[in-house]
Amino acid sequence: MEEDDFSLCVVNNARKAARAVSRHYDRLARTVGMTAGQFSVLVAIRQTREETTGQLADRLSMERTTLVRNVALLERKGLVASGPVHKGRGKTYLLTTRGSQLLDQALPLWRQAQRDVETLLGKENFTKTIDALKQLSEL
Repeated sequence: MEEDDFSLCVVNNARKAARAVSRHYDRLARTVGMTAGQFSVLVAIRQTREETTGQLADRLSMERTTLVRNVALLERKGLVASGPVHKGRGKTYLLTTRGSQLLDQALPLWRQAQRDVETLLGKENFTKTIDALKQLSEL
C-alpha cells in the first residue's frame, strides 16, 4: 500500500498558514478596534464605485450572506453607509468619514503586518508566495 505524506497536504497547510496569518493581522488590527476581515472589507469598499453586494462578495471571495453580516456590523459602527444601485436592484456601499479615518489609522498597521511577513519569508519568497496564493485562488 502506498504511503501518503500528509505533511504535504495543501489544504491542511493552507488552513494552518491562513489561521496564523489571520491571527497576526488581527492582533494589529485590534489596536484600532477592528479585525483583519473588517479591514479587508473597508479596503474593498474604498476601492470600488457602484459595486453591488454580489460583486463585492465575489471580489472578496466571500459568501454573499457573510459579507452582508460584516457590512451590517460596519454600518452599525458608523463606518459604512449603504445606498441603492443606480440601475437595477441591490445595494452599494461607501465609507463614511469615520470609516475612512479609521482605515487611514489602520493602514500603517497593515503595512507593518506586510513587512513582518516579508521579513519572515524573505523578499523573493514573499513575492513567490503571493503569486502562488493568487494561482491557488483560481481553483
